[in-house]
Amino acid sequence: MRTDSRTLHGQTFDLIVVGAGIQGAAVARDAAERGLRVVLLDARDVGAGTSSRSSRLVHGGLRYLRQGHLSLVREALAERERLLRTVPHLVRPVPMLMPFFADGDLAPWRMRVGTWLYAALAGRSTLPRPRALDAGAAAAAFPGLRREGLRSAIEFFDAATQDCRLTLANVQAAAAAGAHVLTHCEAAGGGGDGLHVVDRFTRAEVLLRARHVVNATGPRADHLRRRLAVDAPPLVRQSRGSHLVLAPRSGETALAAFLPDGRIQFVIPHQDGTLCGTTDVDDPLDGDEGPPPPSDVDYLLLALRWLLEPAPARADVRFAYAGWRSLPAREGPPGALNREAFVVAEDTAMGTLHTIVGGKLTTHRSLAERTVARIFARREPSPTRTRPLPGGDGPREVTDPLWWRHGSAAVVVRAIAAEAPAFAQPLCPHRPFLAAELVHALRHEGAVTLADALLRRLVHSQGPCLQPACLRQAHALFLRARQWPVDDDATAAIAAVRSEVAALAGDLVADVTPAPR
Repeated sequence: MRTDSRTLHGQTFDLIVVGAGIQGAAVARDAAERGLRVVLLDARDVGAGTSSRSSRLVHGGLRYLRQGHLSLVREALAERERLLRTVPHLVRPVPMLMPFFADGDLAPWRMRVGTWLYAALAGRSTLPRPRALDAGAAAAAFPGLRREGLRSAIEFFDAATQDCRLTLANVQAAAAAGAHVLTHCEAAGGGGDGLHVVDRFTRAEVLLRARHVVNATGPRADHLRRRLAVDAPPLVRQSRGSHLVLAPRSGETALAAFLPDGRIQFVIPHQDGTLCGTTDVDDPLDGDEGPPPPSDVDYLLLALRWLLEPAPARADVRFAYAGWRSLPAREGPPGALNREAFVVAEDTAMGTLHTIVGGKLTTHRSLAERTVARIFARREPSPTRTRPLPGGDGPREVTDPLWWRHGSAAVVVRAIAAEAPAFAQPLCPHRPFLAAELVHALRHEGAVTLADALLRRLVHSQGPCLQPACLRQAHALFLRARQWPVDDDATAAIAAVRSEVAALAGDLVADVTPAPR
């Protein structure tokens, strides 16, 4: 899937997209599926930033409804329904429980009206309508919910996803439509001769030309603007959202609870871990992302203490991460800013730079459609409205774990597993992946480095297995199946994996030996 950057030197394209997160991937997909010549590039890997550090929800946003952002909620709910149809293996319905406590300040009748309006804005949704529960039914629906002061609850439905693999699916769709994907290639600057790109691995300096460049670098948007000599005030402010991962829990019901401070707290069961979050704190991102700071960990554990019994302790945290959101550079608390994304066009020496400000995971497709239509004055509906993402076609094999990770591409994984006995074996005893899935990640999913494969292709809520023997076994298979001459040395490649995990979770990685599957 990754193109050798040197083969593109000096070429002219209709569109260059900088940033292979969810927004950039969606723009590249939309443009390529409309027949435009597209390059998508990123200094790191697909989804290496914010798009692998979200709350992993595909939702309309009840919080945004409370803030009066009806158009954003309506758009998000329409996109939620579209994703449930076009990528069912990665976007699944989730029952959400909103509890009401005697020591909370949320009026149940207001949220009943709110969830009714939420369902009404969703139109002819395939998801069930909301329903009211008494305290006993609420406690039974979510074992471990705090019973003291529990008055009632509302059950409604949203959807959960695996954000990094949803981003990857968009990149795969763009590549299948003819887009060139340049991961580990940095936009170093630009001028009248075009965009200067440096390949991290070959060290090649490549020149690409296009009249239009989309800046989809999220929280780093102003950094790219400065590199391209845009002399204008900042467009973006950054907000940090931290998450903790606890052990998996039984059942599919999630919590969506408004805390006494007005923020919403999610507790979302996934098969491989329970995701808890999030915070919303102004935090300028000067360099690479780091792990959740102690203040965020304390806040999240305090929130969970208010919601759950027994309350989880720091020792119960299996993994953690923090993502930086791109918000408009406006005054006010980050949680109250309008999350409707917009695009700012600015002239540069190399052409027009279109910077995406804001954006939600749920509305990535609709934002991309608007962006491409505006840049190229296209009036026809985008083919992405109805076309499934890779893996989203074919029968739903819901009893097969491979289908939930790969969709219809599971048949390709099975074919790889049949090539050699070693490929059909588990990659390690502590994670659910087959060795064939690592081979598939390298052959078909654009993974270049060992870290690309273990962190952003074989995605696990508790991160990759860090047992030394497992990492060395994975590296040996990596050398056998890699597509690019990188990560030759096992010690260095494994150190790079551990370094990325440390940057995600800090010291909040479970330090006990994982239990066998």
